Amino acid sequence: MSMYKKIALLFSLLCTLPQYASCLTPWLEIKPSYFFFSESPMNEIYNHGCFKIQGSGSVLLNKYFGFYGSIGYQKASGRALNSGEKTSLSVVPVDIGVKLVLNSEQNFYSFFAIGPRYFSYNQHNSSSYIGCAIDGGGIGFFANTGFNFTLADCFLFGVFGEYSYEKTITYPSRPNVFSNGSVQIGGFAFGVSFGYKF
Repeated sequence: MSMYKKIALLFSLLCTLPQYASCLTPWLEIKPSYFFFSESPMNEIYNHGCFKIQGSGSVLLNKYFGFYGSIGYQKASGRALNSGEKTSLSVVPVDIGVKLVLNSEQNFYSFFAIGPRYFSYNQHNSSSYIGCAIDGGGIGFFANTGFNFTLADCFLFGVFGEYSYEKTITYPSRPNVFSNGSVQIGGFAFGVSFGYKF
């Protein structure tokens, strides 16, 4: 393709972009929730779960379909199973996915979002048997669903539930310490959302 054709193609795309962008509907939300680990040993070590906060954004391409992204933070405190020593786990999940919306014409509607999740974590241990700090991350997935209410045509209030799968492999940093390596640090979150629809 010649340079002139590339410039003409780029120019035509730029001219149609504002018209297409005017049809997009962005939403921004703050989503506090309570998180529970779904599998052992995590749900035994951190048996009380923890508070989680997420900031999310959605861009609808039409009334029923769009893209979804979020970033969150959670920190759980617990005790080691054998020694009872204190431990804490901080996780930062980043989501990118697709979102489906039902009953978009009404002030009350439901939604479903799903996609891959990148997560990073830091575990701090007060133990002489394992490493004081363990860092890691990986790729998993998330799925969430819920209901939103539109107030005054632009403010959102909703309830939601979310499942996350975050499997990681840990390696002991000290000799003669056993680790089964693979652990699922994801689980279930239930909460409310507050947002603004542009």
